[in-house]
Amino acid sequence: MKKYLQVFSGGFSNLEVDIDKLKEKLLKIMAIKKIDGIIIGWNENRELYRELKDFLKSYGTKLYFWLPVFSELSHYKEFNKVLDYTGKEIENFSFQEGENFEFYCPNTIKNIENVKSIFDEKFSDYEIDGVFLDKIRYPAFSNGGKAVFSCFCPVCVEKMKKRGIDVEKLKEYIDKTFENQGNNPLEIQSYKDFRYEFQDKEMNQYFQFKNDSITEKINELINFFKNKGLEVGLDTYASDISYLFGQDIIRLSEKADFIKPMYYRKTYAPAGIPFEIQTYGELYNKKAGEFLLNIIGEKDLKDNIGKEQMIKEIKYLTENLKNICVGIDFNKKENIALSDAEYIKEVFDILEEGNSEGIVLSWDLMSIPEEHLDIFLKREEKC
Repeated sequence: MKKYLQVFSGGFSNLEVDIDKLKEKLLKIMAIKKIDGIIIGWNENRELYRELKDFLKSYGTKLYFWLPVFSELSHYKEFNKVLDYTGKEIENFSFQEGENFEFYCPNTIKNIENVKSIFDEKFSDYEIDGVFLDKIRYPAFSNGGKAVFSCFCPVCVEKMKKRGIDVEKLKEYIDKTFENQGNNPLEIQSYKDFRYEFQDKEMNQYFQFKNDSITEKINELINFFKNKGLEVGLDTYASDISYLFGQDIIRLSEKADFIKPMYYRKTYAPAGIPFEIQTYGELYNKKAGEFLLNIIGEKDLKDNIGKEQMIKEIKYLTENLKNICVGIDFNKKENIALSDAEYIKEVFDILEEGNSEGIVLSWDLMSIPEEHLDIFLKREEKC
C-alpha cells in the first residue's frame, strides 16, 4: 500500500509549521515505514521546500506542493468568483486561518491563466517532484445557502445554452426544489458508478455540465504541470458525493498520477461526509440527507457512511481505477476533526478488506495524535 503524509504549512502568507518539529516527526515515522510522498502547502516559503527536499532525498520520498486551484489564490491575483443561480456571489466559509473557501469559476479563461501564472511566478523554482491540486470543484453544500447551484456567470450561462440547456427552465426548477418538502427534492432518479441521474432533463444536463467543466479544466492544468516534468495528484471529495460538486472521479483518474478521495467520516467541516450530509439536510430537510445516503447504498446510518458501505466503495475504486490513495482524517482538531483510536483501527480494517492501493494521512501531520501514528506504525500491512 502506498503511503503519503499531508502537512498544512499555513496560508500563503502565514507559516504555521516549524521545520525542525516536522523533521522530528518524520524521522520517527520514516525509520519504521516507507513513505512514498509528502504533500505540503500552501505557505509561500522556498527555503522550507529546499530544506525538506534535502531531508527526504536519502529516503527516496517524493515532495508535492499542495496547491489550491479554484479557491484561496485571490491572495495573488483577482479572480472571477462563481455566481449562484440568482446571480449572487456565494459566501465564504472559513474554519482556519489562511483558508476561506471562496470559489472561482472554472470556465473563465482568466481564472485558469491566473493559476498558471501564479505558479510560474511564485512556485516554479521550488524543489518539488509534483503538485497536489486541491479545491478542484464547485462549492459544496457546506458553503451554505444556494452555493451548490453555481456557476451562473455570463460565461457559464452562454456555455450551458450552447449545450442545449434551457437556463431559465433550470432556474425555475431549482427554485421549485426549495418548495419540495419530500425526501428527494432534487429528484435523483438513480446512482451508479459514483454518478447521479436526475429525473429533470435540465437538472441532469446541468450536473453533467459541471462535471465536464471541471474535468476539462483540470486536464488542461495536468498537462500544464506535466509539461514541466511534475507529477500531479488530485484532492477530491469522497467518491460517493464528489459528482455533485463537479468531480467525476472516474474521468479525473485517467490523467492524474494519483487521486486522494477524502473519506473523512469524523470531520465536521467542508469535505467531512457527515458535515456535507448535515448541510444538505439543512438546505432542504433532514429526510433529504437520509435519502441521499440511502441511494448511495448506506442502509443503517442516517448521517454518515458506515464500515460496510465504505468497504464496498473502496473495493470498487481498487478494482476499476488506478492509483487511488484514500484520504483519512487522522488529525484531531477541536470541534472539527474528531477521530479517535478506534476509528483509526477500523479504517485500516476497511482499507485492507477493500484492497486499497494507498492511504494519505490527512490533512495535517502536525495535528495527528501520537496514539494515531502509533497505530499506523505498528499495523502489519496486508495489502
